[in-house]
Amino acid sequence: MTNLKAKLDETRTLVDTHLNTLLPLPSGKECRVVEAMRYSILGGGKALRPFLILTVSDMLGIHKNNALQVACALEMVHTYSLIHDDLPAMDNDTLRRGKPTNHIQFDEATAILAGDALLTKAFEVLSMSQTHPDAVIRCKLISQLAKAGGTGGMIGGQMIDLIGEKTPLALDEIERMQALKTGALLRYACTAPAVMAQASGSVFKALETYAGAIGLMFQITDDILDVEGDSTIVGKTLGKDKKAQKSTFVSMLGIDTAKENVKNLAQKAENALTCFGSEADLLRQTVHFILTRNK
Repeated sequence: MTNLKAKLDETRTLVDTHLNTLLPLPSGKECRVVEAMRYSILGGGKALRPFLILTVSDMLGIHKNNALQVACALEMVHTYSLIHDDLPAMDNDTLRRGKPTNHIQFDEATAILAGDALLTKAFEVLSMSQTHPDAVIRCKLISQLAKAGGTGGMIGGQMIDLIGEKTPLALDEIERMQALKTGALLRYACTAPAVMAQASGSVFKALETYAGAIGLMFQITDDILDVEGDSTIVGKTLGKDKKAQKSTFVSMLGIDTAKENVKNLAQKAENALTCFGSEADLLRQTVHFILTRNK
């Protein structure tokens, strides 16, 4: 069985190497914003979304170079969201992935520009012929990432999250918020390879079900870690949700029920992979990884 941690590390290296070619440092004064982009995107995080893209692409017979383009584009969108989430106007965080957040390392205005630049660069990358030889497929990849990152996806979920800081949310509203905020980009990570492979509807459905389950798993475990985690391991400030009196799965369900829900979602995710047989073993290991993560 392939070691999942080794595979995640390999993904991080592959993606960082490719990002280096996509984000070269210019010689002019605009170099500062590229430095800020590179500071947040290179060498940090679990690279879970790129890993999912590369793993599903390999399972569906997509060339690794094409998959890397999409993986880097998605990592750019994810990283832009983290930079902006950490800003004083949003979560006002000083620590991300064990180091100062972008606006602390640089300044607030540069951090905003770095996030904006990563978002726009992502769509430039998807538009390149290196992403896929078929322009129609490239357009579909662009369209779906725009939806996943927009008001019907991540940004919509973030808006609900901000509202939830002032107004208590019901459990179904929390589930919707997380399906948009966290789940939308994870769904893209799992289904973008199916777009490139022009896969059947049943393959799309299986991957969407899997992604939806692990997306909720990831967020509930995040909520649990905010209560039970170790900030030196997690690499960010903990206890913020309780301090801000935010509505979370843990505040609504309690720790024990939240943990039980994670186990049920893990089973749902694994069941969705039945049609792929042993080729989906790495995706099954990912379920266990989320189930037992401590950061």
